Amino acid sequence: MKDLQIKVCGITDINQAVALEAMGVHYIGFIFYAPSKRYVLAKMELGDLKKFTSSAAKKVGVFVNESIEDLFSIVNAAGLDMVQLHGDEDEAYFKAAKAKLGSDVQLIKVFRVGDKMPAIAPFIEVADYFLFDTDSKMYGGTGAHFNWELLKGHSINKPFFLSGGIGPNDVGGIEVMQQTKAGKTLVALDVNSQFEETPGVKNLEKIKTFINAFI
Repeated sequence: MKDLQIKVCGITDINQAVALEAMGVHYIGFIFYAPSKRYVLAKMELGDLKKFTSSAAKKVGVFVNESIEDLFSIVNAAGLDMVQLHGDEDEAYFKAAKAKLGSDVQLIKVFRVGDKMPAIAPFIEVADYFLFDTDSKMYGGTGAHFNWELLKGHSINKPFFLSGGIGPNDVGGIEVMQQTKAGKTLVALDVNSQFEETPGVKNLEKIKTFINAFI
């Protein structure tokens, strides 16, 4: 089994972000989508995020159908390293975001997977990473798996994150995924609700036990 990187999303407390970095988490996700129960700006100021600097973990901002100007403003004010686009942003949006943000800020394209494999080809050239999550009427945060079998037989020509209700009982299934055609470019796991005490508040010991299986 190859090593996998870990992203913990939905952080709303800067002390938990510091603790996650210390335990070796590679990506720390902050949600900038007001309807979310984990909306970071309900708990923290942009300046608090700016002050959290990390040499090891990347700060990831999660956005849904944000205007390019507001995206640019938030990324700079919070000092984000990566942008995860979870809405209906098309290829033109990605090109405009990359032009505005520059090459130092990497872009993650989220595909919400329902009953079939999404069309990934149009985004190969415009995204730095893909992320596969469970489809829902709301944008993410279902706490449920999608059917991983939809991915396994495909060559994903882009490094990708696996998301969607991943929890402590998924270690064996993830190891199986790594052996598939898709698994060749699986680089990271994105975890959230299965490791929470309440929305936005993580169980750090539970996370530590889980990540020790992969890093």
